[in-house]
Amino acid sequence: MRWTEPWYSAYAVVGMMVLGVAPILIPLTVEDGQRNGATTVGLVVAAFYVGGLLAPVLGSMADRAGRQRAVFLGCFPLMAVAVLAFAFSDQVWQWLLLALVFGGTGSLAGTVAGLFVVEAHPKEEWNTRLSWFRFAYGAGQAVGLVIAAFAAAQLRLGWIATAVLLAAGFFLGRIGLPRLGPAKPVAAASGAKPPRSPLFAVFLATWLLTMTGIQTFFNVVPLVMRDGFAVPPATTSLLFLVGAAIGTVVYPIAGTLAGRIGPGRLLLLGLVITMVSFAAMAASSAFDLPGKAVIGSVALVLAATAYSFEVVSATMMIVRITPGSEGSAMGLLNGIIAAGAVIGAIAPSFLADLWGYSALPAVALAVLVVATLIGTPLYRRTAFAPAAPAAPSPSPATGA
Repeated sequence: MRWTEPWYSAYAVVGMMVLGVAPILIPLTVEDGQRNGATTVGLVVAAFYVGGLLAPVLGSMADRAGRQRAVFLGCFPLMAVAVLAFAFSDQVWQWLLLALVFGGTGSLAGTVAGLFVVEAHPKEEWNTRLSWFRFAYGAGQAVGLVIAAFAAAQLRLGWIATAVLLAAGFFLGRIGLPRLGPAKPVAAASGAKPPRSPLFAVFLATWLLTMTGIQTFFNVVPLVMRDGFAVPPATTSLLFLVGAAIGTVVYPIAGTLAGRIGPGRLLLLGLVITMVSFAAMAASSAFDLPGKAVIGSVALVLAATAYSFEVVSATMMIVRITPGSEGSAMGLLNGIIAAGAVIGAIAPSFLADLWGYSALPAVALAVLVVATLIGTPLYRRTAFAPAAPAAPSPSPATGA
């Protein structure tokens, strides 16, 4: 258990809501509520992520004030109340406001949670600890997808179950949660990192486009699978669950692999797998290939699995090259994820109105191709050489 801590269970609850329940139940709830079109669905999904744009600022403020524990724990009752209210709402403006609240607090909780890893442990342990940290998030996602699968026909019940688990997260998060002091100014910190402007700018552009492309598909994945491949939402949730479960197992492996080939090449590997998945979807849908439901299903599982490589590599990269504190790096990472999700919700919604949801895998593929080309400087093995040797991967006896 060396690389895990009891409070990770609360972080898993955040992953349950942010990556498990919300991507499935938000579009289904909005579309079902008043037979809303793709634009309305896209706006509510975007609202879920817009709140996350403030996470870097709010997380940094909490870090500087030494209020990391209070902010992290306080997010859980706010998320629970907002999710419960979402279940009983039936107006678009209500969904917009509530999605903004529980999406924003979810992103803030995830941002502050990262501070308890990078500020409470030595740098040489980050790679391994961050891998297991993301493992907890992925495990939570798997639970959320189970809830979504059973709730696809009973949406309100799914939201209620989610609210109860979010409320429980407040108590789970108190178990073994480190106590951090106010963050020191970067200039005063020993061994402060010099800015690496060119590489940092390339990373920001690549990661923003990567998240935009991925979220173009995953923001409305049950609708894409239903309209493009005749796969019902409940089945989509189960397929997503399979990919997320594989991805969860892969998180620790990804950390070890990043130490061997470099996080930049790990990101490239994830991008290639995702692009192959979206290309298969786009081709099978456009040409109405026999067995396209099977092709789309396998591609969904692969794309969900590849996300583990992408997010682990991005986490490792940003804490090493951000010209600021590690706390601000974690906030910035989540802020970019939120920004990409917002773009990947609003822009494609208009395309879905014109061409249908089945066209979105091709749109997502085009964005990821651009992201991959821009990110070329990141793929060198030496681009993110660690300042200290990475901690050894946990043995079976010490693993979670």
